[in-house]
Amino acid sequence: MSGQTLTDRIAAAQYSVTGSAVARAVCKATTHEVMGPKKKHLDYLIQATNETNVNIPQMADTLFERATNSSWVVVFKALVTTHHLMVHGNERFIQYLASRNTLFNLSNFLDKSGSHGPMV
Repeated sequence: MSGQTLTDRIAAAQYSVTGSAVARAVCKATTHEVMGPKKKHLDYLIQATNETNVNIPQMADTLFERATNSSWVVVFKALVTTHHLMVHGNERFIQYLASRNTLFNLSNFLDKSGSHGPMV
């Protein structure tokens, strides 16, 4: 059984119903599972940045939305996914990020999950 929460599954299903495969992949890459984003979701998103018909602003906005989640795991994975797309994705992704006035507003972030990060 997958470690995804019911919330993760519902969010992914909602994106599937609306027909947004990119938003669904962002949701799947930024689940509540305490592990890094899955390679298959990162690879899909990288490939999507190279497609001319993919809405880059929607992709970035979905990542920004996930970064406002109350779970530190989801926020961390949204940041990791964004970094991964900046490094390995198409330049259009970075150009869109550079054109925005603000990117991530993490000033109000407070982990309400009660989980603590791994001890290092």
